[in-house]
Amino acid sequence: MPILPTDPFDMATPFVRLYDPSRDFTNGLHVFFTTIDQGLDYEPARTIGSHIWYKPYVSVTPDTCFVLDDGTGRVVGYCIGAADTTTFAQRWREEFTPLVDPALVPRPEVRSDDPLMEKDYIKGFREAVYNAHCSMLQPWPESSQAYPAHLHIDILPEFQRQGHGKALITAFSEAVKSRGAKGVHLDMVQHNTNGRAFYQRVGFQLCSQILDGGESGQTGVNGIVVTLVKSL
Repeated sequence: MPILPTDPFDMATPFVRLYDPSRDFTNGLHVFFTTIDQGLDYEPARTIGSHIWYKPYVSVTPDTCFVLDDGTGRVVGYCIGAADTTTFAQRWREEFTPLVDPALVPRPEVRSDDPLMEKDYIKGFREAVYNAHCSMLQPWPESSQAYPAHLHIDILPEFQRQGHGKALITAFSEAVKSRGAKGVHLDMVQHNTNGRAFYQRVGFQLCSQILDGGESGQTGVNGIVVTLVKSL
């Protein structure tokens, strides 16, 4: 006779489902903080970053946010984004920005007593929160129209390299394609070579747009950020 597990959750199988605003916010935020780039893993960058790369999406476009459920209801990964970046940015400013607590994220025009808040890149993040700077393609209408959707994906380390990333991106891509998106893009830090290799395996390639005025001599690059695109 086979020995059955004493804990029914031992048999749980992770699966992809739509984000549920009534129960997924906190666990999704935990995924964001756990997987944040090491260069931003301190305050106030963590909190401000969550107001750029997590909270606006689950607040404004939960219908194009997908999560990896560990089989017990707990979110252990997500692929969140928007079908149309221009429309999303407008809704961000109208619906999300008014909800931002200036005690957590000071408005960019207000000088903070915290010297960390006054660092140039933190001030840039503060600007992004209040002005919906969510994509490197926003200043480039032609590229934005070709790849109107954009996404962010994060998965807890213990659930990576098991096919869940591809499943999340597939679910997201199908959702935005059904809403009229003919392409999708993402921004990532250049030094994340493993991440870039993964994105290339699922069909993304370097954006052909010059994003930095030719400073780097490369397309798809702006400072430490690389923009990848994929047709749907």
